[in-house]
Amino acid sequence: SDLYIGTSLLSLKRWQKMFKIKKNILKKEKIKEINDIILNDHFPWYLQTKITDLDKTGYGYFTHSLYLDNKINSHFYKIIMPEIIDNLNVKSLMRARLNLYPKTSRTVKHAYHVDYEFKHMSAVYFLNTNNGFLFFKNPLKKVKPENNKCVIFDGNHFHCSSSCTDKSHRITLNLNYEF
Repeated sequence: SDLYIGTSLLSLKRWQKMFKIKKNILKKEKIKEINDIILNDHFPWYLQTKITDLDKTGYGYFTHSLYLDNKINSHFYKIIMPEIIDNLNVKSLMRARLNLYPKTSRTVKHAYHVDYEFKHMSAVYFLNTNNGFLFFKNPLKKVKPENNKCVIFDGNHFHCSSSCTDKSHRITLNLNYEF
């Protein structure tokens, strides 16, 4: 299956214990509502000049922090987050951020990183289908972005994003939370 590209049958079971993939966590109407909001010309996206502190690609991206520093950071939070939090059984949210990576002429793989140095969970929810894979370092795996798919994993696993070449943008909702 395209969920576990490059995974042998033997390591598939091990990988499935470390990572969880949930599909169709939101209803189509809700996805449309979210996309209508975040793809609107007036939605506030903020330029980040580098992907992570470790990233040396020279490419930037756009973000919108919905939840940051233990508080709601955007009035869009109440529209976007409640159903996602319920579906993922998030107990204590640390950060929720929308990321928009513009299309590039060639795939650009960003630097491997962990979001926080302490124990936490991470979830990457894909808001559009594209060819900008999510990569994991150990075990070495990649996940294809598909609309309404979420990858949940121990936040201490090194991971990285990549740009897409087949759509105008790659959009994810990244969550970090305590378990």
